[in-house]
Amino acid sequence: MHKRTFLGLILVTLYFPASLSQTRPVSSDRSAVVSVSAPRNPFVAGERLSYDVSWADFIVAGELTIQTDDRRSFDGVDGYHVTAQARTVGLVSGLALKVLDVYDSYINAATLQPFRAEKRMRHGKKQAQSSVIIDQEHRTARLAGGGTLEIPADTYDLAGLLFAIRGMDLTVGKVRTVTVIEDEKLYTIKVQPETRERVTTRAGSYDTVKIATSMVKGRENDKLYNLRMYITNDARRLPVLITAEPSWGSVRVELTSVTPSQPQKRIDSKNQD
Repeated sequence: MHKRTFLGLILVTLYFPASLSQTRPVSSDRSAVVSVSAPRNPFVAGERLSYDVSWADFIVAGELTIQTDDRRSFDGVDGYHVTAQARTVGLVSGLALKVLDVYDSYINAATLQPFRAEKRMRHGKKQAQSSVIIDQEHRTARLAGGGTLEIPADTYDLAGLLFAIRGMDLTVGKVRTVTVIEDEKLYTIKVQPETRERVTTRAGSYDTVKIATSMVKGRENDKLYNLRMYITNDARRLPVLITAEPSWGSVRVELTSVTPSQPQKRIDSKNQD
C-alpha cells in the first residue's frame, strides 16, 4: 500500500490528492473555468462531521473529520475557518505508517471561495507544512516560498473544495468546473450531479444527490477512481458517503456522526506521539 495514495483517498477521496499527483497540471487559462455564482450557504460554525474510512479488507483503516471551526473577520474578511483532518488508525496505522494530515482553509462567507490555506502533514517521523494566499480578485496565489502563481477564477484549496461543492447548484445533469491548487500546481476538475439516491450510513438514512467527478487534462476526461460523492438533498448539504475504486481495492468514506454544537478542540500533529 502506498501511503500517499492511501492518504489521498482518505482526504476524501474527497479531495483528490492521490489523483492529482498522478496527472499533469492544467494551464491557468483564465477562461477555462465557469464561475460558480451566487452560492448557497449551508454552513454553521461549530459543525463537525466525522467519518470512518474503510479500505479493502480493513473494516476501518482511517478517520476523517471535516469541521467548521468558526466564523469571524480574518484579515478584514468575513469568513469561515474550516479544517479537514485525516489519520490512519488500527492495523493500518501499525502495519503501514502512522499518518496525520491537517488542512486549514479560510473561506469568504459571501462567495464561499478560499483566500488562505494551510497544510500540516505528518507521516511517521517526517513532518511538513505549507501555505498559500489566494487572491481571487486579482487571480494570483502567493506561495509560501515567496513566489506567485496565476490562477483562473474559482480556484480552491483541497479543504475548501468540498465546501464549494456543498454550495453549488446540484441540479442533476448540471456540470460545474473548478480549479484546485495543490503543491503549487493547478488542476481542473468537473463536478457532475448524476442521480438522486437514498443511502444509509451509520449516522442515518438520507435522500442524496450522487455526484461524479472527472479530471480535465486538455483531452477526454479521466475518471478519478470512479469517485462518487453523496450529498444530502436538503438545506444542510451534508456529504454523507464517498466511494472510490482504485486498482488496489474499494474505498468507502462513511459519515458516522454530525455535531452541530460548539467546535471541539482540534487534533494537532505536534501533539501526537
